[in-house]
Amino acid sequence: MSPTASTGPNQPIYATDPAQLSVLLRQLIRDLADPAITYLLGAHSYDRTNHPRYRHFPAVFALRQDEVANVEIGLDFVAFDTELDRYPEPGEPHYPGPWADRFRATVPFAQLYQLCRKVRSPADQAADEVSYGPSTIVYYNAAVYNQHPTPADSNQAYAAAGEHPLVAVLTAVEAGLADPANHYLINTTAFESPAGPVLLGMLHLQADTVQDLVIEADCFTCAVRLDLADRRQLAAVRVAFAQVWQVLRSDSPQVDLEEVEEAGGLLYDAPEVLSAYAQQGRPA
Repeated sequence: MSPTASTGPNQPIYATDPAQLSVLLRQLIRDLADPAITYLLGAHSYDRTNHPRYRHFPAVFALRQDEVANVEIGLDFVAFDTELDRYPEPGEPHYPGPWADRFRATVPFAQLYQLCRKVRSPADQAADEVSYGPSTIVYYNAAVYNQHPTPADSNQAYAAAGEHPLVAVLTAVEAGLADPANHYLINTTAFESPAGPVLLGMLHLQADTVQDLVIEADCFTCAVRLDLADRRQLAAVRVAFAQVWQVLRSDSPQVDLEEVEEAGGLLYDAPEVLSAYAQQGRPA
């Protein structure tokens, strides 16, 4: 049975119906026998083993021979064994790495919005990176893509593991910075800069405005543009999670909050942090 296709002027043909994912994924299993074929799976979240937190955001996996095994297709999910190369922080097991973090990932169809398939040339196989263009898309579901996880979704998953929800949010931000069209605004009651504390500061993170984003257990650091008049100057800042009250994603640094919320761009919202600052007259 052929997948339901989406067609239009100058558009590639790809499946859009989640009912057809099983067909596409069975083809993926067959294609794993060919080292020239690689897939890219995109989803909002996945569940995994060998970690204190079962749910992770987002789910972006390259699926190819020798990098994925034991693919299982369920009625409403796909699961597989895979690994991620990690460089643990000082004090973590396996430091300094690299360390192969092996686990089994389960991706619900309700979270899976894109699947790409590419047949690599010999030159492509020798390259360090794989580029997936529009012609490689075999499945895309816009409705699923637009159902971004809410702040409550990530908060619940991280709270269950005793982790701060901003770890998930900022991990998604870090992945999104690969696309220059994404703009992230982080509203804080205060953050540390080379010139001292900046009260009620907002940080604009975009591919051209930020470097060296490091996410820790209770804060993040990065080099970011603070002086709009000097596009080349980046300043090192440190932001405690306890002082972040909102994270927004938009397609422009000029944000209309209502439009952002309607588009699923409200990634994190903690009005209690801002209220505590207003009541106390100092950072929470």
